[in-house]
Amino acid sequence: MTSDAAATAGTLTAAADETDLFAIAGMLDVVDRCTVSPIMIGRADQLAALDDAYAVASGGESATVLVGGEAGIGKSRLVEEFGVGVTRSGGTVLSGGCLELGASGLPFAPFTAVLRQLVKTLGAGAVGDLLAGQSGQELARLLPDLGQPARYEDETYHGEARGRLFEQVLVLLEGLAADGPVALIIEDAHWADRSTRDLLTFLIRNQGILHRLLIVVTFRSDELHRTHPLRPLLAELSRIGWVRRLELPRLSRHEAAEQMATILSAVPDAGQVDRVYRRSEGNPLFVEQLLCCDGDLPESLRELESPEAYLGAAETFRARLIASSE
Repeated sequence: MTSDAAATAGTLTAAADETDLFAIAGMLDVVDRCTVSPIMIGRADQLAALDDAYAVASGGESATVLVGGEAGIGKSRLVEEFGVGVTRSGGTVLSGGCLELGASGLPFAPFTAVLRQLVKTLGAGAVGDLLAGQSGQELARLLPDLGQPARYEDETYHGEARGRLFEQVLVLLEGLAADGPVALIIEDAHWADRSTRDLLTFLIRNQGILHRLLIVVTFRSDELHRTHPLRPLLAELSRIGWVRRLELPRLSRHEAAEQMATILSAVPDAGQVDRVYRRSEGNPLFVEQLLCCDGDLPESLRELESPEAYLGAAETFRARLIASSE
């Protein structure tokens, strides 16, 4: 086993040891029984902003959008709806998410997911052809399907090898965008490891040569404590001229009522709207879950110490919801 593989296996083992898998299974069972709103509510302005950025990128100009918001606020739903529109218009959507696996995260996790998506869609040979004659050995270190990985005795994604990897990702995206507009969506950047943050920064700063590529990054703003490594990076990126930052607000009472109506296929009574809105405080995920559980929290959510495992439910929401039920 290589040092990279051993480190990853250790991270996975540590994460599994620290998580109550039975509690998570019970919570996911509750989620499976709940109904998600068939219509995205209260996000028309933010969706329009993403569409505008995509139009700018499609015209050959640089564009990046940083989408922030607290856990459960609907960032994934927003970029999913946006991606559907891009696909319908003939564009390409590439998406990958960062993973919460220990303190350091999983190196390059979202980009590995993007490569896997490309290999599945185009085939390994076609992906290699997009590298403009370059060897795909560095990319193969992320996804062995792309060939024989490069081997180095004294460096692991550092120095020259790291630079070559970044350059190959850049060339790959440039080749894809040459055939049509591309939207690259990286989710949950608050869990990104340093390698992922560095590659993402490299791509955003080099968008001047990546014509017809839009980069969208989502992150939980409520997790960015003072020492969080993503916090200074977001500030730095926000100073770049083509980078725009969006913050998703909570739903208003009217919007929450509209969300409830789409789930129930009926107009909820005012009392029910008041109860659900008071306890959810306009967070769309908790509107859905409270409505599903008749205004009460599932027992598994009460017992779980780390509600982040509950589809990203933040600790602040757990405390607020439990307190309101006492």
